Amino acid sequence: MVAVDSSQAYSEEKTEPFSQSEIDSRLRRRNLPVVNWLDDPEAPAIHLDFLRVEDHHLEAGVRLLVRPLVWTPSISPGYENCKWLPFHTDVESQDERQHSALAVTQSSKDVKFPLRIQPKQSAHGPHRPHLWCELYYDPASDNQILYNRSDVPITLSRQSALPEDDAHLTYVANPGDTQRLAPGTWRICITDIPLLDFRILEKRASLLLSPKPSANTELIASPQTFPNGLNSSGKRPSTDEGPPRSEKKARIGEDIGEEDQEGVIMYLALPPTSKEVVKAKGQALVAIENGGTVHVPGTNDLEEYQVTKRDDIAANMQSAVYTAEHSHLPNQVVTVKVLKTRLPSPNMKPQEAERNVIQQANMWLREYQSQDDLQHDSIVKLYGGDARHLALFMEHVEARDLSAREVWRNKGDDLFSGTKSDASRILHDISKALHYIHNRNLVHNDIKPSNILYSTERGAALCDFGLSTNKKAPLSTGGTPYYVPPEFIGSKLRGTPSDVWALGITMLYVLGKIPYPDARATRAHPKRLYWMIAEVNRPLATGRGMQGSASAVLAMRTWLGEIDEARKRLSPHDKMERLVKAMLVPHPNQRITVAEVLRELYAEEPEEVA
Repeated sequence: MVAVDSSQAYSEEKTEPFSQSEIDSRLRRRNLPVVNWLDDPEAPAIHLDFLRVEDHHLEAGVRLLVRPLVWTPSISPGYENCKWLPFHTDVESQDERQHSALAVTQSSKDVKFPLRIQPKQSAHGPHRPHLWCELYYDPASDNQILYNRSDVPITLSRQSALPEDDAHLTYVANPGDTQRLAPGTWRICITDIPLLDFRILEKRASLLLSPKPSANTELIASPQTFPNGLNSSGKRPSTDEGPPRSEKKARIGEDIGEEDQEGVIMYLALPPTSKEVVKAKGQALVAIENGGTVHVPGTNDLEEYQVTKRDDIAANMQSAVYTAEHSHLPNQVVTVKVLKTRLPSPNMKPQEAERNVIQQANMWLREYQSQDDLQHDSIVKLYGGDARHLALFMEHVEARDLSAREVWRNKGDDLFSGTKSDASRILHDISKALHYIHNRNLVHNDIKPSNILYSTERGAALCDFGLSTNKKAPLSTGGTPYYVPPEFIGSKLRGTPSDVWALGITMLYVLGKIPYPDARATRAHPKRLYWMIAEVNRPLATGRGMQGSASAVLAMRTWLGEIDEARKRLSPHDKMERLVKAMLVPHPNQRITVAEVLRELYAEEPEEVA
């Protein structure tokens, strides 16, 4: 079994597994030892539930204990978040031997833990199939989401003690399926061959200091405290968010004389001037109120920290964005963006909530990894993130995005309300930002007015890298349909030319040539026009699938016709309009690049101004 560090996680289109010889070769190059899963193949493995998880394990953020049930060579992962550790047991034993397990810690960068066991051909026993699955951490609960990436079904059976009616809980996850798993020990089998056991541990909760308790919180108490008097442990938050509307694919200690049960209010003895300490039922950085503070415990790579919320910026079914103070950035206001996840509800489709967790986690990881090392005046700076909450902590820009109504967009006609000078500054700044990221082999994939912050003092700043990809792994779907280039129809082409096209559409709006494109999606719009990007290239089948694909292509072609008409009205005698016209050339190979845009704007090599 190969344990892959989730900070190096790939997209869902990744790759065939390495052979064991390739794995061993890579280990030797990295001076990492090849070890065996089992200390003693003759010794019976003790049940994972009997391994004693102590305070120092919880404080390190251990979330999984893993043990194989087959004799197979494996590797010592060599990462801080994944180590073989000895554990004492909670059962008596004659030799008092310690039992080892792979202890997996969720760091501030880990959204999942991938597991693989290589296939094995044997002339003397049954064939062992290839196991490949991923365990995603659910930020809104103690559960984990298993995603089966094998090409065969896997069976998951509960090994921990359960109530009598659930004593034989078993799930079958087909290839591509997901399954929500509660804390406890589970066994993975393929074709009746037991491959491994893993135990899900409850996480340590963040604590919420709130000016007043709300409907989504409950008071808690514990004698174990942080230096400032806050509880250091806890568990089991939950929430239920509504469905997303976009196509986009950061506890409980001992009680005071009463049994700690979900929904029971217990009062913590605090000084009269102190805020009340509460446990959020869900993602703490979403549940926080204005003026409230979240105390987040540390991990093996991040010290504990506090976030105090100031004012909301934006919120929808997918994310919450607000200003805050961060204890690691004193005397500085930051912008916090938290991606929301959902728990199952009766009106959801099967696996919808589980796939939402995976989608949001991968989007967070993509944005974090893409923006982590970007340093440019026209790109919003990322200070850090926390995968446990799907949270990003960013530079706060005193500016509103270009779609802000009654700031940069007229309320009546949805036209841009800025000046020609504003348009010129936006084109200069965003072209430099795009040239910078394209030189780093990144594609933004979501250039649009709402992802550009602008003020006359600050200039324009590009934000939201949640859909960004490497040039070699372009996005196929996702984004906002009005900014997708014509070459996407049929060929699914996306890349740096698609960023240029999207900037061209944005500049049509900024120059006052078209109203704000996204307004066409509202049902009340007199010329409503909307389609799903994923439907454009969906294979034609029968029935509703065929109708959906055909209508999406028709809607996109209608929009492209409108853009072509607006392009024809651009003046070839105005430098800015001439450049926008070159951005909207239908064929990607003939479309201007951002390097050429900058060369035209500055009449010098863009590297000198980027």
